[in-house]
Amino acid sequence: MRKRPTTGLLAAGLALTVTASLGAALASPATAGPGPASQTSAAAKAGTAAKAALAEAEAAVTGTAGASATEGRNLTLVLRDLLLAKDTLRGQDRADAESLLLRPTTPPDDPSDPRDIYYGADADLRTQCTATFCLHWVEEGEHATTPAFAATAFETIRHVAGVYAAAGFRAPLPDAGQEGDTRTDFYLGDIDAYGALGFCRSDADGPVVGSAWYAYCGFDNDYASSPWLDPTSLLRITVAHEYFHAVQFAYDAEDDGWLMESTATAMEDELYDAVNDNASFLGYGQLGDPAASGYPLAGPATPLDTFDFTAYGNWIFWRYLTEQHPDETAGVPNLVREVWEALDTTRRPNPTSSLQALEKVLRARGTSTPQEYVAFADANQHPWDVYEEAVEQRYPTAPDTLAAATLARNAPHATRTAVLDHLTSATGSVVPFAGSRNLKVRVDLGDATAGRAAVTVHRAGGATTTTYVATNKQGKGDVTVPFAAGTVSRVEVTLANGGVADAMTAEVRYQAVG
Repeated sequence: MRKRPTTGLLAAGLALTVTASLGAALASPATAGPGPASQTSAAAKAGTAAKAALAEAEAAVTGTAGASATEGRNLTLVLRDLLLAKDTLRGQDRADAESLLLRPTTPPDDPSDPRDIYYGADADLRTQCTATFCLHWVEEGEHATTPAFAATAFETIRHVAGVYAAAGFRAPLPDAGQEGDTRTDFYLGDIDAYGALGFCRSDADGPVVGSAWYAYCGFDNDYASSPWLDPTSLLRITVAHEYFHAVQFAYDAEDDGWLMESTATAMEDELYDAVNDNASFLGYGQLGDPAASGYPLAGPATPLDTFDFTAYGNWIFWRYLTEQHPDETAGVPNLVREVWEALDTTRRPNPTSSLQALEKVLRARGTSTPQEYVAFADANQHPWDVYEEAVEQRYPTAPDTLAAATLARNAPHATRTAVLDHLTSATGSVVPFAGSRNLKVRVDLGDATAGRAAVTVHRAGGATTTTYVATNKQGKGDVTVPFAAGTVSRVEVTLANGGVADAMTAEVRYQAVG
């Protein structure tokens, strides 16, 4: 069955290392110097990264992975990384990589090769199709499913495909006719035995166009082993998640892992709002507290675009954006589609990164990544009065990472400093004292382009009021807010780096006045 995260599982994982090293290695030839030595070094790095990707994929499909994101739905991107790296491999390593990417109906060269689904040479394959996709399954053997479950899976895929199409998303690209025609293929098999819920991958020799690939997908044959959701609910959200990976592949299959996983996880709740399984991941993203979850990358100090298990928890970033920008098509927020359209590689070369695409979309909507990010970071400190489902689904509250300040009549000043990586934040609080009336908050963000600050007054009755600090070109600014004991319980200041690359040092000075 698909396992819940454990402390060991959620240590900084091999999947993150593989993805980062693979990206760097594959980029190396373009940036290396012209000499033979640098070319050799680049090739060696690419080869090492490719071997690591192969080892990670073998562990994932056999259920022996001991690292963070190789369990559960991240099987898609583990195999995606192997797909991109396999041309670098040689000999048996290349053959092993090709075997891992084979469809459940394709016999392996070596019967002992690890596979998550292989029906067998003599399998009685059952198939049901629409005009755009086919579902395949067997009713005998290790991967057997029942006709009733196959019918439920077929109708679920049909529904999900229809919603995404009506919302304006591109359909998965036609394949090369592996099952007799070019319709997208889906398979059922006993994959929860390997700790997975589902996957989408490609067995293509190369992209169809640009860096867009066709995909095929697999789902569990019954979802009967889940201890936390009924089989139908788990099937539904997994199809919504994995089908969206096939949609992503049709724009740019080679894009950033954090974007692929966070948007796919967000779409689960858009299509099946009553299930709410993705709320269980919130403790591992920027809403989470590492002390509570045991996951060291949880919380606002880890960059939003980190690709590890944190990406699943950071689906909440898209929920925040789409609640602030709620325009929809067919009940699905437009903003997520616009970001993927900005990354489209099928019409022309498109070097746009995930964060550049996000900024482009937000600029067109009259805002920016730094402004939306500080508002998101502030919202995570009092989610109950920002997010629609926060109370019902018991969203966690992001931890303060700035030390609390204590003011008094004879000590009315305090200063706190934070070093902020890109797309991270730090929040600290200060409590009124007897006789205090107002609080002046001065910030020095060092970078007026990326730095932002929000000041939230928490009233004694539970209401909150947020003010964003206007700054000059040097990133300096101030604001004065109520600070009377009895009417104000505390004031929180959130410092945020909404930039996409560099770290910055930010300072806040508190002064009780009036």
